[in-house]
Amino acid sequence: MKSQWLMILFTVLVWSWGAQAQSVTVTDLAGRHVTLNAPATRIILADSRMLLPMSLLHPGDALKGIVGWDDSLQTRAPDMGRYFTRHYPALPSIPVFINPYRSSFNVEQAAMLKPDLIVFDTGILKKLESEGTLALLEKSGIPVVFIDFRQLPLTHTPQSMLLLGEVTGEQQNAGRFIQRWDQLLERTRQRVATIPRETWPGVVFENHAGMTGMNCCTVFGRDSFGQFIPEAGGRNLMADKVPPQGADISAELLIAVRPDVYLMSGADWSQRGSASLAVPLGYEASRASTLPKLQKLMQREGVSVLPVAKGKQVMAIYHQFYDSPFNVVALEAMAKLFHPQQFSDVDPQVDLASLYRDFVGIPYSGLFYVQP
Repeated sequence: MKSQWLMILFTVLVWSWGAQAQSVTVTDLAGRHVTLNAPATRIILADSRMLLPMSLLHPGDALKGIVGWDDSLQTRAPDMGRYFTRHYPALPSIPVFINPYRSSFNVEQAAMLKPDLIVFDTGILKKLESEGTLALLEKSGIPVVFIDFRQLPLTHTPQSMLLLGEVTGEQQNAGRFIQRWDQLLERTRQRVATIPRETWPGVVFENHAGMTGMNCCTVFGRDSFGQFIPEAGGRNLMADKVPPQGADISAELLIAVRPDVYLMSGADWSQRGSASLAVPLGYEASRASTLPKLQKLMQREGVSVLPVAKGKQVMAIYHQFYDSPFNVVALEAMAKLFHPQQFSDVDPQVDLASLYRDFVGIPYSGLFYVQP
């Protein structure tokens, strides 16, 4: 009798394990077919800023399943790191490695963490292929998927969230968030569609303004934040003048295109190892701490001579939105700046607060865009 109960118990345990972890094949954002046991329970994030989409999958338990990540929360987004640490004190204990964009990804070090999944963004795919890292990971049997909130954020955010939901077994939470994201995006698109294109302002969007000093300027092209400009009802003046991911431009070109609106991305880059003059937007920012930096950057040589520098059609936007599922809030802020009458009832700060309340499970804090 006892042996029969043991056999039944064993069968139940096997069935339960099989119900929780099953072999699935997914297609990632690089078009690769990847087979893994899902839900993955030991995950390495190649960029620790992916903590935000993971927090949407596990509201109130953002660190669930994360066994290692890169140093971006220390060097690129320290305000995000401190903010989440206040709510998740165990965060600093997660093993950290150097960002794979700045160093070769250490497969041996990763294997020691015994991951059942590693998540990269599509922007690093070619580097991993050329260095032989991706082939080595595949040979080692560690599943790898690529997501994209960075290259084509307004195209790939839903697909990336669905993929993360599938590999973590959190399809329901992923779907809930995507539904709200789609609603906010469609509201903007429907209103922009009614605005005559001849009234769209010409826009330049400077990338990480002031991060390395007072030099000017690196701008976005058609992709990344550049994709937001036409979606918000603006003409991207750099779309055909620089590569899709952007490039450095001369002050002469900036003056020649004569933008009606000037945008710049900013964040707390105080931990990068060099002095930052950027607008320190983020989880610890306030208008008092950011506006003077914005005004100073608009006084730079080559920028101060622009007619727009003397007006209010200027805005700094949190840089990390370019790699975040909350990117739709940045789109709203831009649309409201470009077309204040059509978006007078839209409050991006309120929408961002509601996203944190409804999907992250922790309170909203900080300032993520600022204008004169």
